[in-house]
Amino acid sequence: MGDVVTRSVVHGGQVHQVAKTLGRPVSSFIDFSASVNPFGPPASVLGAMQQSLPSCGHYPDPSAEGLRMRLAKEHGISSDSIVLGNGSAELIRMLPLALSLRQGYVAGPTFMEYEASLHLAGARCTYVLATSAEKYAPPLEPLSLLVGALHSGSQRAAYKNAKSSTAVFFCNPNSPTGRVATARSLRRLYRQIERAGLWMVIDEAFIDFCPSHSLIKEISKARRLLILRSFTKFYGMPGIRLGYLVGAPETVATIRRLLPPWSVSHFAQEAGVAAVDDVKYRQRSVKFMQEERQRFMTRLRGVPGLRIIPASANFVMVELPLKCVTASLVSRLARQGILVRDCQTFSGMTQPALRLAIRYPRDNNRVIHALKEALRDI
Repeated sequence: MGDVVTRSVVHGGQVHQVAKTLGRPVSSFIDFSASVNPFGPPASVLGAMQQSLPSCGHYPDPSAEGLRMRLAKEHGISSDSIVLGNGSAELIRMLPLALSLRQGYVAGPTFMEYEASLHLAGARCTYVLATSAEKYAPPLEPLSLLVGALHSGSQRAAYKNAKSSTAVFFCNPNSPTGRVATARSLRRLYRQIERAGLWMVIDEAFIDFCPSHSLIKEISKARRLLILRSFTKFYGMPGIRLGYLVGAPETVATIRRLLPPWSVSHFAQEAGVAAVDDVKYRQRSVKFMQEERQRFMTRLRGVPGLRIIPASANFVMVELPLKCVTASLVSRLARQGILVRDCQTFSGMTQPALRLAIRYPRDNNRVIHALKEALRDI
């Protein structure tokens, strides 16, 4: 566990910047750095956006009532428990301010926006790290011990005024490691967090690939639990910018007041409804990812020098030999038209590692071959 200092946030999917730097067209790259469904946005989403074109002369519904109602029906929760955002990243940026946070404990290594949002709000960020030795299994026990210490009699006086301004951030499944915590284990941790008077924020951006691990149906009885969801990863819609948060209605109302007006466009709202309605797309995506992930991981295990971390989402993290300079390998692959995510840009990541999005088999075979060739030269 350790505090961190403010650092630049690096994201995957920087294909336009890389293409410009190398003087090549975007179409010449295969992007494994952005963990997005290779199917791309559903045809139903594109059709819904096309049909909504005549409405672009009007402001969008500021409350996104139609999409909130559809999501409420989908999850069996109240529409008052849902707030939409211009991607879940916008909502993450609002959370420290909305909750008046002074301290955030982040289960890492993970998505850097939690750290960035805490620092922007003047709050302290402390990581509770998963370890390479345990193949980055979610650090549930260290978090439980930490929460127990905050709630104990010996610590109660020191945290009397700070507990309500403290949150635990947990990404499930986690990026970049790909590890997932069971709903049962997270439910147990949340009960402990609630008793301690803290907040728990679970980012379920990748949960559609393993929905049985979600806690979203707990919202009606969990007053200090907030869950983030994204349309980007599963529905292949990163350019549309759409995400949402669910929580207790009074907390959601506070977050909604802090958002800029008309944060979510009419096109995004219509796209969201169409995506949720597209059951066949969901079923096809889950089936494909389960099968191709297993095949991809099996093939990666055949690459000398790679250590494969078990995955439950649409990407796989692989550790590299210690002597490997990750940035050099990333650059070499980029020159071959293959973009991968350097995991050493994540706070708390000490081992050289890459995150590889799972794409179509032909693309996946290409990155396997490229890695095998590159590691042979090290």
